[in-house]
Amino acid sequence: MASTIDLKLETAVTKSKTWLWARASEAMAGQVVRRTIRFIFLFLAARKLGPAVFGIYALLLAILETLSLITGEGLADYLAREISKTPALARSLYERVTVIRCLCALVLAPAAIGLLHLLKYPGEIQGDAAWLFLILFARGPLASSQGLFRATHRMSLLIWIESLQGIVLLGLGSYLLAGEASLRAVIWAEVAAAFAGAAAAIFFARKIWRHAPKLHVPWRTIWIATSTFNIFPLITNIYDRIDIVILSVIAGNAAAGLYALPYRVLATLQIVPFGLMAVVLPMLASRAPSVRDKQICLRMATVLCVLAMFPALILTLLAKPLVLLVLGKSYAASIPILRLLVWAAIPMFLNYGLNTFLLAREKERAFLWTSSICAIANIALNLLLIPRYSYYAAAAVTIVTECLLLTQNLLIIRKKFAFVALPLRLLPTALILLLLVIGALAGSAYTSPLVVAAAACCVFAFYLYFDGSFKTIFEQVKPVTGEV
Repeated sequence: MASTIDLKLETAVTKSKTWLWARASEAMAGQVVRRTIRFIFLFLAARKLGPAVFGIYALLLAILETLSLITGEGLADYLAREISKTPALARSLYERVTVIRCLCALVLAPAAIGLLHLLKYPGEIQGDAAWLFLILFARGPLASSQGLFRATHRMSLLIWIESLQGIVLLGLGSYLLAGEASLRAVIWAEVAAAFAGAAAAIFFARKIWRHAPKLHVPWRTIWIATSTFNIFPLITNIYDRIDIVILSVIAGNAAAGLYALPYRVLATLQIVPFGLMAVVLPMLASRAPSVRDKQICLRMATVLCVLAMFPALILTLLAKPLVLLVLGKSYAASIPILRLLVWAAIPMFLNYGLNTFLLAREKERAFLWTSSICAIANIALNLLLIPRYSYYAAAAVTIVTECLLLTQNLLIIRKKFAFVALPLRLLPTALILLLLVIGALAGSAYTSPLVVAAAACCVFAFYLYFDGSFKTIFEQVKPVTGEV
């Protein structure tokens, strides 16, 4: 009898782990499709436009992302958390969040164009910005759908939406750039892709709540959530994007273009923590706090840290051949930027996990203080150092800012939950990685960078295997019992 129970329990554990990996894989697949196609499109645009015009494009995209956050991009997490707890709120939350975002866009888009005018950007660039900022009206249903699909565990729908946007962006963009390589061409492709995705998002969302009971959410509740959930991502985005704006204003559009592509690589790496945390957030939010929270948090941190170390190692060793192959010699200055900037991925991945844990435990108000401190430090350091060190300063300040945020997250979790959320076996693993990088960079002077990178990755993988870190990666949270 006992053996039968044990067998059933083991089967349930296996199924739960398989379910988690499947949902996380679907969430990551959507981001892989989106970011891979965008990556290809951005490289195509960079080659066609050149560093100076591409720098203007990067500047407008940075402003667009900031406006998107001000209008409510952070509410996707709010929808994911609340709908996972009360599914009947799905339609009301979706509709009201979308309406609020559109109203905010009506106010903020003209204000951003006015800012460009004050910064003395030409009227043509202001006109291009006006067309690009139309995307804000498509971002409402897109972000709301993301929260809805995460809460209802329909991650596969994200793949279809991202695929549609990617096909429109790459197809139309390639066609327009082939005819005339201009900033307006890439903007038309961006706008068309965003509205195609929004139409698909609304179509799929309506199917989810069609037969579900409908409960109304007071408008006041949404506005309160908007202020709470938007302030943190807004401030975070400001210190994430302000370096491109400062580079454009102080060092010129070419400097912004050279820095923007390595930064896009760093943003693309966030696919991995996004996919994992998109599944973990509603699962943690739907279960009560317990003594297992420490174990869950430590293993999340370990998994994310290990997953960040591999791209840091690979891109440090392969930055030169990759940049020269894809972008050409005109972007050679991006090589050392990429080598430096990619190391921000390690604290960034960890912050993804710790922020998700705090959000699931409804400690999001702490984000206001942590992000504000990071924003002040980031802006001050960029203003101080960029005039002298240009894009190298921007890359270094990004690493410092992520480490500052990580330090604050660790202190908050230590104070609120009485444990230190550092990854398991962090110090020896970091030491081995550092020695590998030093040895591989020295060896790359005598042989192919591809051979050196492959050998370094194999050595690091063997170390992680014998160290037991790989076992931790494949041990995931059980959705029902909350065990790890």
